[in-house]
Amino acid sequence: MSKGNVFLLSGIMGAMATSALGQNVNILANNIQRQLNSEDAQYRQDYFKETPISERILLEAGGTFRYAYNMIQNSRSQSQYLTTPDLRLFLRAELDGGLRFFGRLRFLDNEWDTNGSRFLAPDAKERGWQNPIGEIYWGTFDLGGFTQASATESRQFNIVVQGGRNYVIWGQGLILSNYMYAVKTELSLGDLGVEGMFAQTAGQDTVDWDTSRPGFDTDTSRIYSGMKIDWKGFAAHKPYVYALWQTDQNGGQQSNLGSSSFPIPTTFNYNSGYVGGGSTGSLGPNLVYRGEFAYEFGSTLTDPLDATSPSLTQPQQETEISAAAGIAGLTYLLRDEGDTRLDCSVLAGSGDKYRLDSGTTFGGIAPNHVDHSFNSLGYINTGFALGPDPANLLCPSLGFSTNLLPSVSWAKDLRLGVTSYLFTKIDNQAPINILTRPGGSNLIGGEIDTTLDWRITSDINFNIRYGIFMPNSSVFYDDQGDIRQFFYVGATYAF
Repeated sequence: MSKGNVFLLSGIMGAMATSALGQNVNILANNIQRQLNSEDAQYRQDYFKETPISERILLEAGGTFRYAYNMIQNSRSQSQYLTTPDLRLFLRAELDGGLRFFGRLRFLDNEWDTNGSRFLAPDAKERGWQNPIGEIYWGTFDLGGFTQASATESRQFNIVVQGGRNYVIWGQGLILSNYMYAVKTELSLGDLGVEGMFAQTAGQDTVDWDTSRPGFDTDTSRIYSGMKIDWKGFAAHKPYVYALWQTDQNGGQQSNLGSSSFPIPTTFNYNSGYVGGGSTGSLGPNLVYRGEFAYEFGSTLTDPLDATSPSLTQPQQETEISAAAGIAGLTYLLRDEGDTRLDCSVLAGSGDKYRLDSGTTFGGIAPNHVDHSFNSLGYINTGFALGPDPANLLCPSLGFSTNLLPSVSWAKDLRLGVTSYLFTKIDNQAPINILTRPGGSNLIGGEIDTTLDWRITSDINFNIRYGIFMPNSSVFYDDQGDIRQFFYVGATYAF
């Protein structure tokens, strides 16, 4: 490679690194929101399950207002500050226990302070009032609900059909955990459950894994179709298997990437399927477990960047995807007055040393190689400050949580949690989705996260979340290996 190409390639990679600084901050802000969304989705699911059907027509309206402050540090320990007033108004309606509707409007304002640095400033889409206003709206037909409401004999057979815009968690969230326009059908026959889904990503609420594609956080369109089968016949276990196919509706999109003086034509197309299974349940009265494994297959386009070519470009090829990821965890319940819990888990995903980045097309898989890097629109919590994706990652974690003052009436719902993470590469030559050096140590670093949740009254909740990532500086580039911190404080009022 000529000296000119060396300087040009260095400039391109430098531009990618500078761009990644702002992107990673946006992604971390989105991660905390996805964690809150996941908790909210689980809360709503449990709420509707436990709500008794006592009247023919049920109408309920209300809302929440959350005011939160975030401090996010990037790989250079540069701080950005985000203030988010967040108002949500909901309406719930139910008829005869079998027809349900839930709708929620959201008015969210992102106010960023980047200390005047234009390099740290988020995209225009991330600033000011956020779209869409209509956050969630779905309707459900539940045959079993009609049966229960009419006080007739219960059936072994039931069918539930739900459609609309919702936050969808598939399995344990490893391959899909996102806002979706979705139609789901759940069929129950005794202990056998079958769920089918057809869905499309919900536009501006989706952050794609391919961050090299223009519009990755404003215009991501992927269609999902799949089926999941579970078995409820075991008293303490709920196993399931699934198959899910993803079609890239942005496939064929073209853009000139690289540098402004030396553009590199790039075409995007990533179509993937996922087959897997898992189980949740208990191993005795005090031990709860969870586990899931997924195999990814499909096709993608190879990297258009060729550092050995005088033009730094090469023809893109279609190549196969063959990747895998899994998660397993155990929670020990002490069943004491403070509801103390000890939790350990491990997340692992395959990677590929013939990539410069684990998820992008520009800097992606080299020609004539099968792509072993695992990518999905799933979400598994890997900490507040670093938040890496599963690709080429082995991440064990250990944590505990407890109510600090269970016998004090005004503080009985004051709960503390501490979780530690260890981040390592499975293949030290392969990348993760955070910019690191190839080769050298497998150790990326460690992180400690702390949470403090206090339900002050039934309507007021207070939260603090803090994380600090301590890097192994040797695996990062010279100006990328600083400590990263994340701080969140928020209060929510429900009415």
